[in-house]
Amino acid sequence: MTLAAELDTHLRRELGDTAAAQALTEIVLEETLSWRPSAIAPERFTTVLAFTFGNRMLPNGNREPGPVNEAIADVVVTLHRRTRARVIAQWEVAAALAGRVPDELLTAINPARDARGEPLYLSTSGVLEEIARLAEPGSLGCVGVIAFADHVYRCVATARRLGFDAHAPEGIAMPHVYDPESGQVWCRDRVAYLLHDIMIRITERRAAVVGTMWR
Repeated sequence: MTLAAELDTHLRRELGDTAAAQALTEIVLEETLSWRPSAIAPERFTTVLAFTFGNRMLPNGNREPGPVNEAIADVVVTLHRRTRARVIAQWEVAAALAGRVPDELLTAINPARDARGEPLYLSTSGVLEEIARLAEPGSLGCVGVIAFADHVYRCVATARRLGFDAHAPEGIAMPHVYDPESGQVWCRDRVAYLLHDIMIRITERRAAVVGTMWR
């Protein structure tokens, strides 16, 4: 019996509801048990999207990219050298790319600021929505996604949902070492982050279901 069939059987027994069990089986498989995104040959990419993972907080309250985003930037540089693709990067990664990718091929996605000038949290979906405002997803061609290893599945899935032809680069390892000093507490520990990622996925799926119910 496949994992899907076993899960469906278990949920039918627990819920006593065939339709709900089938729906929940698909959601659980996709949103909690899937962590490896679609991947294709890097040479196919015409655009690279790079996503931040945490940051470092300085004593004066300022933020800097930190070691994880520097590692993500290193992967972006490797991919850019192979493809010469345009790079669109969340600001922490973009900062770590300064001087390493030509200015005319690098676009930074910066957060909005609050009344005190503090950056507002920019979610993965928020980054992609901002990119979509800058350019039609289809106009970016085949999109390579670079992100922290445990984050990349959601980045690719969200990008595809928003109309980007997005994939991870085949054969290129993503950074996977957590920073215990990250300025975002959920980015310091693997189990904490996996729970955070699942929470975001399930929250977004719930929003989609509720939106369908209210149409």
